[in-house]
Amino acid sequence: MRNLARIGVGVLIALGAVSAGAQTAENSVAPVWRCGNTYSHQPCGSGQTVPTQDARTPEQREHAQVQQQRLNALLNARDQERAAQAAQEQQRAAAAQREQKRQLALQQREAKKAKKVKRAAEKAHAARNKYRLQQTRERRVVIAPSPNAAP
Repeated sequence: MRNLARIGVGVLIALGAVSAGAQTAENSVAPVWRCGNTYSHQPCGSGQTVPTQDARTPEQREHAQVQQQRLNALLNARDQERAAQAAQEQQRAAAAQREQKRQLALQQREAKKAKKVKRAAEKAHAARNKYRLQQTRERRVVIAPSPNAAP
């Protein structure tokens, strides 16, 4: 009888442990509720529970993980390529802007130089004309009275 009692107590303890383990497993995976278009761990009025157990085999999960890693690698490579293209485009735009500034500065220098040359030519022309004008200003023209005119 004592053996039976010990066995009974052992079975009860084992069942309790299994039950506690099952509760912990259930509690570790909280149910997910779908409430319209949102999902939550809190139940809602018209919500339904959504199964969250992964029905895939370990091989399928591993295959999916490998596929996801490949996809992530491709996406990272694409992002790096786009960043490199953007950097190149930015460098080209900066070079074009520098070239425009250089061309503008060159045109301004040429215009300034042409203006200087024009001013020098105008000064030389004015100096020549000034001499001519001075000569004509210094001349006196005397008009003799006509013999027919009365004094």
